[in-house]
Amino acid sequence: MIRFENVYKTYATGVEAVKNANLEIDKGEFAFIVGSSGSGKSTMIKMLLKELEPNSGRIYINGADITKLPKNKVPNLRRSMGVVFQDFRLLEDKNVYENVAYAMRVIGAGKRAIKRQVPNVLSLVGLLNKAKAYPNELSGGEQQRVAVARAIVNNPVILIADEPTGNLDAENAWEIMSLLNDINRRGTTVVVVTHAKDIVDKMEKRVIAIDKGVIYSDIKRGGYINEHKYN
Repeated sequence: MIRFENVYKTYATGVEAVKNANLEIDKGEFAFIVGSSGSGKSTMIKMLLKELEPNSGRIYINGADITKLPKNKVPNLRRSMGVVFQDFRLLEDKNVYENVAYAMRVIGAGKRAIKRQVPNVLSLVGLLNKAKAYPNELSGGEQQRVAVARAIVNNPVILIADEPTGNLDAENAWEIMSLLNDINRRGTTVVVVTHAKDIVDKMEKRVIAIDKGVIYSDIKRGGYINEHKYN
């Protein structure tokens, strides 16, 4: 599903963000990527999304080498992935329904498909009764659930969540992680970048740890990672 082969990324400043990354995440897997700020985890995600290019090495998604992907094919790649961000990134002038429907309109979905799919996804994330509410009328946890709904409404094969609980209290954080777990159980590959050590340890999923650009630990089924690596 996702494979990094000898991937290096060095910024113009000379910072070596990713050093010889070798990694494989299987279809249907749930994996955490953890590390301190500046460790390289966000750089890895940006390379997956083709926001950044590696200096060397290969990155594969569904068997295709995306490092060789022409620019005109990048939108199709991104449509195969849903992305959830820490800061929600909702459209403030659109209600919940419209925010989710917008993701379908972008790919050219018809009105009938939108009317069928959006309520289904809002029901999945527990927000069908908030369809007409605007972002400023929602709690942080509700806004993040809208962001999750928007990310999965087009049935992506991969869901990437970049610090999805960073702006949430403990109760809402667990609700979001439970939702991501449910989505994974439905067959979507889920990759979560996080600093939340308590969540990582309790969920007992695969934990990939990176520090100073180097993947130094890859535990297949949960486990303790040195605490200082999270901070």
